[in-house]
Amino acid sequence: MIITDFKDNYLMYENMLIREFSSFEEFLGVHEMLKQIFSDEYGFTYEERNKPGNSFSDTPVEAINKLLDYFGDKYFFVFTLNDAHYYYLLELQDKKIINFGIDLKTLDARKVYVLEMDKTKELKRYDTI
Repeated sequence: MIITDFKDNYLMYENMLIREFSSFEEFLGVHEMLKQIFSDEYGFTYEERNKPGNSFSDTPVEAINKLLDYFGDKYFFVFTLNDAHYYYLLELQDKKIINFGIDLKTLDARKVYVLEMDKTKELKRYDTI
């Protein structure tokens, strides 16, 4: 999903939660399945990423996005302080459209954040007319 689509259709999502990660290693530790998904995506384990012949040059945001794409039952936005996703979400917060449970203006520039959400099952929310 593209962040601009979310901005226009935020009512179609619920159960929003923002998770904070200090490192990619911390992200991988959230669920054991993520290490297996990493191996499937890149062709080597995370521990083998720096061995000669293994190509792992993704930023933490890029790698987290790739791994979360494997979860089809959830929707995610990976962002850091002051990137494009951050500014769209900040606009929704500042207009008091969505309360994310934390003030986005207080985020740490050294961390990566993931907005996790479900698509609502209330079909009336899809009617935008």
